[in-house]
Amino acid sequence: MALPLIQVKNLSFEYAVNQTKIPVLHDISFEVKPGEYVVIIGHNGSGKSTLSKHLNGILTPVSGDVVVNGWNTKEWSSMREIRQKVGMVFQHPDNQIVATIVEDDVAFGLENLEIPPSEMKERIDFALASVGMNEFRNRPPHYLSGGQKQRVAIAGVLAMKPDCLVLDEATSMLDTHGRNEILKVVRKLNDEGMAIISVTHHMSEAAQASRVIVIEKGRIIMDGTPREIFQQEEELKRLHLDIPVASQMARKVQSHHHDFNGTLIHNDEIVKEVVRLSQREVPVI
Repeated sequence: MALPLIQVKNLSFEYAVNQTKIPVLHDISFEVKPGEYVVIIGHNGSGKSTLSKHLNGILTPVSGDVVVNGWNTKEWSSMREIRQKVGMVFQHPDNQIVATIVEDDVAFGLENLEIPPSEMKERIDFALASVGMNEFRNRPPHYLSGGQKQRVAIAGVLAMKPDCLVLDEATSMLDTHGRNEILKVVRKLNDEGMAIISVTHHMSEAAQASRVIVIEKGRIIMDGTPREIFQQEEELKRLHLDIPVASQMARKVQSHHHDFNGTLIHNDEIVKEVVRLSQREVPVI
């Protein structure tokens, strides 16, 4: 059995505002294994983004620990190694893009790590190819679309060769096309063995993960596969969360045609189920 890449142990955290302490996370514990695809969902203000910022040491626990590949994020001397293992992409790509040319932006983090020029070129080529942005390497980032900018931001992290990519609402500002672009890149990286942790409010994104963690008022209240989580529709509604459109459709059809599988969560599953029942000559619509 693979050892955990990230261990979160009894994590609690509070913000200090004008000498007032505001508790945000309460006694959170979970592990992420190499190659896992984990999505974190929760209502606005639930603490999910604050939690994500603990996973590579941007924030550190008030109590409890976050351990990355054996390094505790409270140990500042290990921060360089931790952030090479766990890279982070934020909601606004403009906040991560620092150079006037795409290629130079991807090189920025490598220069800080003092990577030799010969290896740097190899890493830049790899990162840009991974996100499908090689042909834009000499373009100014401000001429790119939102989805393309986000891919550049991901490339800058990939060049560091992390074992885990954390996406903090990285698709929330994108249109459907841009979001699908990013999700294709993320799926490809996960298929190649990279662990993915994504904070999102798009349930269709959560359905693509191998595991979903639900946070409410700074506590983990659900943790399971997408299919397990999305079967608990009433509980999700109580938390002001939805289920994927495919799930809504499957349940609606099942309410009229009991042979239809109501546990489906993907669009392609809906199509296959319709085909299956049509071959049995059972009307489903």
